[in-house]
Amino acid sequence: MPRVLRLLVFVSLLGCLGQAGAQTTAPLRVGVSNNAPNLFINEQGRAAGILIDLLNEVASAERWTLEYVPCEWAACVDLLAEGRIDLLPDVAWSEARARVFAFHRIPAVHSWSQVYAKPGSGIRALPDLKGKRIAVLGSSIQAQILPDILAGYGASAVLVPATTLERAFALAHEGDADAVAANHFFGDLHAAREGLQATGVVFNPARVYYAALPGRQQAVLDTLDRYLDTWRADPHSVYFATLRQWQGSGKAEAMPTNLWWLLAAAVGLLLSSLAVASWLRTEVAVRTRELRENEEKLTTILDSVDSLIYIKDERSCYQYVNGALSRMLGKPPAAIVGKDDEALFGHAHAQRMREGDLEVLSGGQRHVSEEQMDSKIYLTTKIPLTRGGGQVYGVCGISTDITSSKQAEESLRIASIVFQSGEGMCVLSPDAVMIEANEAWGALVGTPAAELPGTPFPPFSLEHDGDDYRERMWNTVRREQTWQGEVWTRRRGGQAYPAWLTVSAVRDAGGVLTNFVCTQSDISDRKQADERIVQLAYYDPLTGLPNRRLLYERVDHCLNQHGRSHRVGALLFLDMDNFKDLNDSRGHVVGDHLLQQVAVRLLQCARDSDTVARLGGDEFVILLEAVGASDEEAVRHADTVGHKILTALRVPFEVGGAVHHASCSIGITLCNGHEQQLDDLMRRGDLAMYEAKRQGRNTLRFFHLSMEQEVTYRTAIETELREALRESQFVLHYQGQVDGEGMLTGAEALVRWQHPQRGLIGPGGFIAIAETSGLIVPLGRWVLHTACEQLAAWAQAPNTAHLTLAVNVSVRQFLQADFVEETLAIVHETGANPTRLKLELTETLMIEGVEETIEKMRALREHGICFSLDDFGTGYSSLSYLKRLPLDQLKIDQSFVRDVLDDPNDASIARSVVALGKSLGLGIIAEGVETEAQRCFLAEIGCDNWQGFLFSRPVDARTLEELAA
Repeated sequence: MPRVLRLLVFVSLLGCLGQAGAQTTAPLRVGVSNNAPNLFINEQGRAAGILIDLLNEVASAERWTLEYVPCEWAACVDLLAEGRIDLLPDVAWSEARARVFAFHRIPAVHSWSQVYAKPGSGIRALPDLKGKRIAVLGSSIQAQILPDILAGYGASAVLVPATTLERAFALAHEGDADAVAANHFFGDLHAAREGLQATGVVFNPARVYYAALPGRQQAVLDTLDRYLDTWRADPHSVYFATLRQWQGSGKAEAMPTNLWWLLAAAVGLLLSSLAVASWLRTEVAVRTRELRENEEKLTTILDSVDSLIYIKDERSCYQYVNGALSRMLGKPPAAIVGKDDEALFGHAHAQRMREGDLEVLSGGQRHVSEEQMDSKIYLTTKIPLTRGGGQVYGVCGISTDITSSKQAEESLRIASIVFQSGEGMCVLSPDAVMIEANEAWGALVGTPAAELPGTPFPPFSLEHDGDDYRERMWNTVRREQTWQGEVWTRRRGGQAYPAWLTVSAVRDAGGVLTNFVCTQSDISDRKQADERIVQLAYYDPLTGLPNRRLLYERVDHCLNQHGRSHRVGALLFLDMDNFKDLNDSRGHVVGDHLLQQVAVRLLQCARDSDTVARLGGDEFVILLEAVGASDEEAVRHADTVGHKILTALRVPFEVGGAVHHASCSIGITLCNGHEQQLDDLMRRGDLAMYEAKRQGRNTLRFFHLSMEQEVTYRTAIETELREALRESQFVLHYQGQVDGEGMLTGAEALVRWQHPQRGLIGPGGFIAIAETSGLIVPLGRWVLHTACEQLAAWAQAPNTAHLTLAVNVSVRQFLQADFVEETLAIVHETGANPTRLKLELTETLMIEGVEETIEKMRALREHGICFSLDDFGTGYSSLSYLKRLPLDQLKIDQSFVRDVLDDPNDASIARSVVALGKSLGLGIIAEGVETEAQRCFLAEIGCDNWQGFLFSRPVDARTLEELAA
């Protein structure tokens, strides 16, 4: 018995060890789509590419077993979501994907999207894509974000989805798309093969990762982060070696193997043609002899035919003409024989006919051509006449009038093209039975076109599920010859769809009805688009409530109603209290969920005749129409509704799996029609709402005139700004700029307002008002003039003569027609050295009037003035425009510098700006540098010019001069 027990224990241990081994060696299933050179299945059927090689390196070191699963991109995403694969490489990060998949921390590669098109496409920037057909990989990041980017430019394009990137590029090559949008790795590798080239449209810088399901492969993702972190710190690591290997590879195309067979076939065809031509020459000679022998017999026959038949000698003089040619010229044969074409038809026509004659006479070959004489088209066959020795002595010509057949042929060709177009067409008999239908019609009705002849015209109605309208339509067509309209019909499977139907009657020369011709197109997409347009135009997509546009229309209606019924309405402006805190603490998804629930409660508090609208963000407006015969009654009703809303919103909400307590502030103004304007009502309601917030929130306030004092504040500031310009109340402070050695190389001029009552005011207190009022132009002129005076003064002292001075120029100032002349006049007047003056522009100028911007910059550059692009990276920059701008420097915005040590995105952007600037030969400077750690990081990535509190706060000119000493 002990021996048996030992045997059982031994077997049990073997089983446990086998299970443990199976667990440790379970393969990691990896999806592989086709996106070379990132990843693909090579000709040997194996997974290859940048991301595959990197994963193999990690797997080898970690002793992972990898099982590669080939799949198309969309299928790979589905397999990962279903848990049938464990890891999916080549996934660009987005907020939507981050909610579904888990990503590691460090990107595997950085990529961007680019548009490729045929040479001469005219596509240079994002606005050029307007109305274009853009091929994209279905469900790709390009398909998701390109419409939103184009919408920011007021443009739209037609996206043509493809199942693979190869198919997307093929669509552009075959003309089924005007361009293709793809990641630049794949595009640069495949564009040339399809006859495409990269355009200047670059967008969506992307970070590419390996993705897994949340909670499934976190250990794998952490391991990938560890390797990527180590590799990217070492320029000689396997990571960079793999990138260099794949980004420099390519393939050559092989020549077709059947070339010689094609050449042999061509030679055989040529020999066959020569044999046929030889046979024809023999036949012509025989027939010519027969004609000569039977001339008298044939004359009667030839004179009876309608074709023009003639014989010419070697000089193209007529030797014989038949009756048809004689009748056409209106002369007897005797008056024609012996004359040439010039005497009969004129010089131009004779020259063309002589060319054909000479071709027959010199080559001895039959010549067939079309000739036009007297607005008619003739098919002319010219045959050489030869003697027994083969010598050509003349030409026999036969010209047949083919005008009618050519016209019929052209009509048939056009009709055939039209009939086989994408629009459904059919021909019916006078009793409305199908005779013929094209494939498009068959697709519409759900029946193959070959099965339709002999069937009745399908029933239709003018409304969905309405009565059959066919008989009334046929009566109208028989009476008025045509009918068209929007109809509802059904496919063979019973599916109803809207269509646009046009029916025309066809009658013969005697007016007898012979056919009906119908065209029909499915307008389902158009109607859905129309409905969608209405939804987008008039309703908020988040809550389904009316938007600002629809609200304005209903407010106008309310004001007009007051003029007729004298009933007073009310507008309730509602803003959620502390909504930003919820968004910041729990995310926008939770915030949106709260707004949706708020919309539901607001609808419950209002009547069906009232309008509950969302203006945007957490702002709602409730229009109460005709709630009182007097202002007092309307106030009571609006107050009741307002307190009902306050009470309803105090009830706790459940959002994101937790309870949330919310409140709102409400401002109310009456719509009593007393010469009121829409803008005034909206402004007054807004003022009342902000008064409720100032009174402690979670309450309501009615508008009264004292609230307009807030509105007049901006007007007062504008007035004081005008006075400040007249009284020279502005001063300039200067913030130093240093180089890598810590030497002061220049400064940026920063304007301050020395207000007589409020003291020194920073630009945040008045620049925005100056921009909207137009005062930024004279203020900018003063800043430039004062800065140039200071620059000229610094040039006189050895310690400051080397300093440059940067001056910010607003878009509105730069786009002034006389900006170049005015700037040069200021430089000349002040005596400033133009090479020490640097004008700082913003990215907005790359969108607004780029051609005018480039022209003005070049004009100023010719005089030595330099340019720096301020706030670079904070907007949408077109690289094709950027490389055209005559810039000297890029300035890294302080918003990136602030978190460059904590936010990997800001760090990546800073690196990209430095790399881009250096590739364009531009200088780089970073603003907002406040710590030594920030300076060190910027120095490490190649930025060796800085500006910020670490070196100098904005100071007056004398203090800066002391710093330069």
